[in-house]
Amino acid sequence: MHSIRLMIPVLACIAPACGLQQSERGPYRGPNPLDEMLELRQPVDWQDGTAAAILVDTSGSMEEDVPGADGARTPKIVIARRAVTNLIRNFEEFAQKNPDKRVLVGIYEFSSRNDQPHCRPVVEIGPPDSGRAAAALDRMSPEGGTPIGDAMIRAKLDLDRTGMSRRHMLVVTDGKNNKGYSPGDVASVISRQPEPGRVAFYFVAFDIGADRFSRVRDAGGLVLEAANERDLNQTMDFILTGKILAEQPATPADR
Repeated sequence: MHSIRLMIPVLACIAPACGLQQSERGPYRGPNPLDEMLELRQPVDWQDGTAAAILVDTSGSMEEDVPGADGARTPKIVIARRAVTNLIRNFEEFAQKNPDKRVLVGIYEFSSRNDQPHCRPVVEIGPPDSGRAAAALDRMSPEGGTPIGDAMIRAKLDLDRTGMSRRHMLVVTDGKNNKGYSPGDVASVISRQPEPGRVAFYFVAFDIGADRFSRVRDAGGLVLEAANERDLNQTMDFILTGKILAEQPATPADR
């Protein structure tokens, strides 16, 4: 197997992503601490395969209602849990049908809470397991602020540690970043990193305008809107099949 030797970041806790307290801001003027935080330092042989991190907003506003699949008003956190469970099920089915292709996926929740990291693993990155994911997702509840950038940092570092050559970050959020680093700043740093150290990132703006994340889009991220459960399911399915798994090398059976 041909491998590519690059550098991955050593997690030096310069205002660590487990609870960064940097205030929301626009583009940096002068040295950007994120460059050092995400700097590629330790050698690694990238292996052929795909790793994905699913980041779910569990801030207080996720308790608010939007139309569910049946039209009834349903808390956004409930809809997000169902959508991510379905997403992991699709990952699992793909992995079972394609045992020669390495696929890893992890789930994170992010919100600011007393004495807790801003970004917390719900299911560690590993082979997709829909049963385990469903049980873990059921325990997520909405509370606190919205530290999107901090969550991106944690996921990026964890994705790099997998050693997979194709790495993806999917963020589902309904609010403006109001704690920690700006997602636009984090996206900008990631976009400047050399291939294959760069991670692809996708945002689903759930019950909020996609223009809220224009700087993420400007850094090369895909930003899509979802106003209800049907939109969310369709959007996440598109990202999975049209972006994440679409990058898998084709085999004769796929053609």
